[in-house]
Parts: sequence; C-alpha cells; structure tokens
Amino acid sequence: MARTSALLSTVIVVLSCLVSRVPAQTTVNPDISLIPRFRLESSDAGSRGLRAPNFTLDELELAVQAYVNPYARADVFLTKPGVGDEPIEVEEAYATFLRGLPLDLNIKIGKYRTEFGKLNTVHPHIWPFVTTPLSIARFLGPDGLSDLGIGASVLIPTGDVVYTRLSIDVLRGGQFHTIEQQTGSLSGGVGLSDTLGRQPAWGTAGRLMSFFPVSENGDLEVGISGMTGVHDPYHDLHFFYGGVDFKYKWKPDGYTSLTVQGEGLANVRSVAGSGGGGSFRTADLTTGGGYVYGDLQFQKQYSIGARLDRSESPYATADRATGISVFAGYYPVEETTAFRLEYQRLRLETPDGRASSVNTVALQFMFSMGPHKAHPF
Repeated sequence: MARTSALLSTVIVVLSCLVSRVPAQTTVNPDISLIPRFRLESSDAGSRGLRAPNFTLDELELAVQAYVNPYARADVFLTKPGVGDEPIEVEEAYATFLRGLPLDLNIKIGKYRTEFGKLNTVHPHIWPFVTTPLSIARFLGPDGLSDLGIGASVLIPTGDVVYTRLSIDVLRGGQFHTIEQQTGSLSGGVGLSDTLGRQPAWGTAGRLMSFFPVSENGDLEVGISGMTGVHDPYHDLHFFYGGVDFKYKWKPDGYTSLTVQGEGLANVRSVAGSGGGGSFRTADLTTGGGYVYGDLQFQKQYSIGARLDRSESPYATADRATGISVFAGYYPVEETTAFRLEYQRLRLETPDGRASSVNTVALQFMFSMGPHKAHPF
C-alpha cells in the first residue's frame, strides 16, 4: 500500500511539472485591450496655416489575444479610424502554431503585418514618433502592409551568441493594389483587382535577421528583406522590393536607453507605357528610399529623438521627398499612457520640376486598457 501511494505521488508530481511547462488554454477569457490614438496637428500645407489645428482620432485599436491550446495562440486586432462613418477594419487576425512542428517551425496563418523590414512588423502606437517615415508610407502604405497569407519561420543554428531567424510569407497579394491607391499611383481610385473581376495574384515576402550583443549593455539586430508580387494585374506587371534594416539598443539601466534604427528600400518594377502609334510597351524602373532615427529615453518617463527621411515615388524618380523630424515623448504612467510631440519639415519635389516645403507640428496622445500597451518600456 505504501509503495502504491508513493508511486501515485510520483506520477502526480511528474504530471504537474509537465503541465506547468505549457501555457494553459485561455479561450474562455482572452486578453482584451483597447488603445485609442488621438492627434492634434497643424500644417502650413494649403491654406490652413499653422494657426488652424485639426483634432482627430487617428485610430481606435481593439486587441483580443489568447492561447487557443497549448501549441497555438490567436491574435485579432480591429481598428476604427476617425469618429465618423469610417468602417471597422481588420488590421490583423491570425493564429500562430508555436510548437509541435518539425524543425521547430513556427507557422502563422491569417491576416498579419508582413515580415518585411523592421518597422512594418510592429503597430504604429509603438513607434517613438508620430508621423510615418516617408519610405514606409510611399512603398508600403500609410499604415504599413498587412495581407492574408501563410508564413513560416525557423531558427537557424548560428551559435549560442547570435540569434538568427528566417521567415517566409506567401501572400494573397490584394494589398499590393491597395498600396497604389493610397499613394496615388493609380488613377480613378478603383483597385485593378476589382475592375478585372478576378482574384489578385499571389506574392511572397521574407526576412533574414540576426540579433547579437555588441557590448555589456548594447545589442544589435540586422536584417535583409525581400518582397515580390503583381502590382498591375491588368498588364501582369511585377515588382520587387529589397530592404536592409538595423536596430541598435543601448540600455545601461532601467531608466535610460538609446535606440538607433534605420531601413533602406530599393524598388524595381515594370511599368506600363505607350509606344509609337498607340502600341503598348513596358519599361523597368528603379527607385528607393529610407530613414534613420535616434531615440533617447531618460528618467524612465521622457524621451527625445530625431529622424531623417528620403524617398522617391514607386513610379517616378523625379517625384521625391526629404524630411527631418524632431520628437519628444512623455509617459506619465509607465507604458499605459503616452504623449508625443513632433515637428516635421518636408521638402517635396514633383516630376514637373516644382518644389515646395511643408511644416507640420503634431501632438499625439494615447492610453491603453489591458495588457497590450501603448508604449513598451
């Protein structure tokens, strides 16, 4: 009897240890977060002038996140831009299979932010600045690029010091046409996929990144990215994006950190044109852009920084913009609330040779309810 009791006790202890190593299923009570993002902005573009500020709700984000079983979790992010009749949008809705697959693969299925570059993979409320970098806005859209797809990522054995991960996405490709509408590259304001009455062509994206320490308090992440797809289904014209990115973070203590981050993007695509006698022809075009910023956080609640931008248009080398921004952040209750102030000066050049400058001052305020925070420390 004593031996039986001892055996039962041993089995219970072993099972308890095994269960404690896997996350519990939380489908009944998922983590729910709400983050509204407000902006008070003045710009001297057009006739408004800097003395006529506009107060808007940039976005209201609802996040619902949970483990659906010990091997997979689900994340859903719904956004509502503005306070008018703008529709609710599905920014992301995907499941990630985290364990139990060959080669320790992670599989992601659904609609999610594409693995291209560093900044596109995170939500805008995490950025330390207010405005979207020019190269991101012009080539990936003002809110970044998310699309329906299936993605796989795997750790590459590069030693105990260096963490290396390869991710590959197979995308439906519908957002490639939406980008062109948002950036003004298509006339008429209607997506080509809609006018053709057929499904968008598939696309692919991928990123290879490595993360390693460079000092006792500093770490560096570097990555290369690629993405290709059909940007004009009517003429079956393709594009290719190539990108490089880096992020250096120095954090000597819990109250101070310095982040320096940058990305460069090269765009190669075939564009449609007309030849002599009304004949159709295509031409290859190469443009690009990039940004770099530095952000210094001090005394836990304050940060200051600056960003440099330069970007051409996806469809014209003579359509380009350069910008400089300075910004500051104040986080009075750690990561749950955030104030950000930014001044940006842009110089815009158009293909017809005209140039203009635009000055913008923006104050952003946001708060979070729930575990998905407005600003990660």
